[in-house]
Amino acid sequence: MTVPEPIDNAGSPRLLVRSAADVPERVAHGAVHAKEIFSAATTTFESSLVAVLRNRIPAGEVNERHIHPDVEKVYYILQGEAEIECGPWQQHASAGEFIFFPAAIHHRIHSLGPDDLEFIVIQAKVSGTPRGLAQR
Repeated sequence: MTVPEPIDNAGSPRLLVRSAADVPERVAHGAVHAKEIFSAATTTFESSLVAVLRNRIPAGEVNERHIHPDVEKVYYILQGEAEIECGPWQQHASAGEFIFFPAAIHHRIHSLGPDDLEFIVIQAKVSGTPRGLAQR
């Protein structure tokens, strides 16, 4: 069996492994300390995937309420506890749980502590027109 090179004909990597320790952290949406592990701008995604992030919100802090008009997100909580707001809904979430945020709905997260809230974020562009808070 012949194993293909990990680089395609255009010189783009086909297998990517990146340590979160090697990625610089930036502050976004108020209190979110984000590490952009992969993004469409720097990776040759073949899907609607926009980015994969490792985020942290210090204990007791909250990110600013914001909206992504055409991006939906899935969070996986690695550590901590949070109060989640998405549109008119509120829910508690903690380590080991997944959260889905639809596109076009305001949302924010409050890190309840005592530990920092750490989570993985996977973002993808919606196909079609986002519904937001509209009924089916």
